[in-house]
Parts: sequence; structure tokens; C-alpha cells
Amino acid sequence: MTPALPQPNNRLASLDYLRGLSAFGIMVFHYVMWTTRQPDSADFLGRVGIYGVVIFYILSGITLYHVYNEQIGSPAKTGLIKFFTARFFRIYPLLWLLTLVTLLIKREDFSLETKILNFTGLFSLYHWGDTICYGAWSIGNELVFYLFFPLFVFISKWSKPMFAALSCVLVLIFLWYTFRVMDSSKPLTVEYWVPFINPLNQVPLFLGGYLIGYFTKKLVIPLNVTLPLIVLSILAFLYYPVAGDAMLLVSGFNRVVFTLICLLLCFAVYKSGVRLPGPLHAVFGTLGEISYSVYLLHPLSAYIFPRLFRGSFPHASLAGLCGGFAFAILLSFFLYRFFELPFMKLGKIVSGKLISRRHD
Repeated sequence: MTPALPQPNNRLASLDYLRGLSAFGIMVFHYVMWTTRQPDSADFLGRVGIYGVVIFYILSGITLYHVYNEQIGSPAKTGLIKFFTARFFRIYPLLWLLTLVTLLIKREDFSLETKILNFTGLFSLYHWGDTICYGAWSIGNELVFYLFFPLFVFISKWSKPMFAALSCVLVLIFLWYTFRVMDSSKPLTVEYWVPFINPLNQVPLFLGGYLIGYFTKKLVIPLNVTLPLIVLSILAFLYYPVAGDAMLLVSGFNRVVFTLICLLLCFAVYKSGVRLPGPLHAVFGTLGEISYSVYLLHPLSAYIFPRLFRGSFPHASLAGLCGGFAFAILLSFFLYRFFELPFMKLGKIVSGKLISRRHD
């Protein structure tokens, strides 16, 4: 999942909307799966459950390019300090908090190694499937993306042929996992889930977002072109013919098609530059801002909700589900406002001090 942009003046409202809707869709997918039924590959929710995270990764590539490309490429190299400091304070405080809360309230017996790997973030490079906080595997992938991003920037500025070669290698890795590692004739069990979430299998998606920014940042496309592309990509996502186990979504030709659909959707939303009118912007923009909390918190919210309201979580009825959604979003809003934002501001202060010391 992709956290919101750190600088308000660099925010892209349209990407915030898509980010927020993806986080909300993943929450709905999980809550339905935990209470009523298991959405399959033919189900819209089943597709969102897999490709909502893919959208996060693509948006991460676009956003980081949009915000940091010029800064990291500057001769002063202060951009690297700003980048890594901002990313640290954006990711780790919430990850630490929710990992600690998970340990305290669920009381599961995790090994010391697992705890160390989760609190350091090293699970992203080693045992990426061994996470404490539900869904943290995708945050581990984000941490790996942050290592690749400066590499992409420096190589793309230094040697375009070498950047093209690196991109081709990553695409080939993506295809190898898609057609060789993932077996479309088997169900998507843990045996296949762990290699699927391998960072090397996910970095090409981040690269896709980076390339969208790289090739189209200055490209102006009229709304009467981007809006039909958005509609087309949504319709393709809804109606592309696949039915059966979720493995069919993450393997073979189907995975290639769905990945291209997500790339098209993110590109069209990015270049649309749409900003909704006041009340709608407030709702969907806020959902985008709190998307990191929504994504990482909603499983814990599902655990807390029934214990506060003395009922099964969330009730299979529409009212019960909506209550669960509202509770998770409300908690996420307060967590963002009173926990995430202060740490983001602290990150800017620390970054400024590190840069001033470098210049002394």
C-alpha cells in the first residue's frame, strides 16, 4: 500500500482519490471474506482484493517520481536525505504502533527473530511472509521499493540504455514469476502466496508507476481523453472473463492483462488532474490521506469492533458491515490526525537538521 504524499503543495488529488478507494475496496474485500463468503476471481471484490495492492504499488512509483525525482537528481544530494527521512517517518511509526498493538491484544507466540525482523523492517528482505501485523507484507514491499527508487533515478539520469536494460530485466523477472513460478492449475495456497509476494515479483509494478511518471510527467492530456480511458479500464477490470480460484488472477496471461489494466487506470487518473468539487473532494481526498491507516488498521479494527459492541464482527447484514467500515475509517482518521501527521512533521524537522549539519 502507498502512503500519501508528504508535501501538501505536491499532492495530486486524483491519485489521492484512487488510493483511498483502493484502500476502502481492500477493507470491504476482507470484511466480506471474514463474514459471509470468499470472493473468487470472477467477483469484483475478489479482483480488488488482489489488484487494489497492485494499484498502490503503481501509484507509489508515480508519486515518488513526481515528488522526488528532481530533488534526488540534484548535485547537492540533499534530496536523498529528504527522501529517506520522510519515508522513515511516514512508514515506521504506524508500523511499529500497530505491530505492538497486535502483539499486545492478540498475544500470539511470535519468535524473537520474527519480532526483530518486523520492528526493523528487515522482513522485507528476509522472510517477507513472516509478518506480525496483518497486511504488513505489502509495506515490506514498499520498503524495498524505497531502495530501488534512488537507483532508478540515478541510472535513468546517468545512462538511458542501462536504465532500459534494468527495466527489461525486471519485466523478465515479472514474467518468470507469472508464467513459471505461479501455477494456474493449483489453488492460491501459502505455498504459492509466499513467492507471489516476493519483492522481486512486485518491484516491476512499482517500476511501471515510475515509468508512467518518467515518460508522461510533462505530458498534457485533455479530460475528454483521460475520462474515457478511466471508464474503459474500469469496465475491463469488471468484465474481463476470468472465473475460479484467485490463482487465476495472479498467474499466466490473466495477470499480464490485469496489470496492464491497472497501469492504464493509474495513468489515466494521473493525467486527468481531476479535482472534485468541495464536499466530494473533502470526502475522497481525506480517504486518500488516511489510506495507509485504513489499510494497516482495518484488520485490527475487525478484532476490536465486536469486543466493544458485543457482537460478531462485523454482522453479515449490510448494517453490520457498514458499522464495521465506519468504525475502521473513524479510527483511521484519528490515527492519521493525531499520530501520523505529527510524525510526518517531525520527519521534516529532522530532515532539515540533517541537511543543515551536512552544510556546516
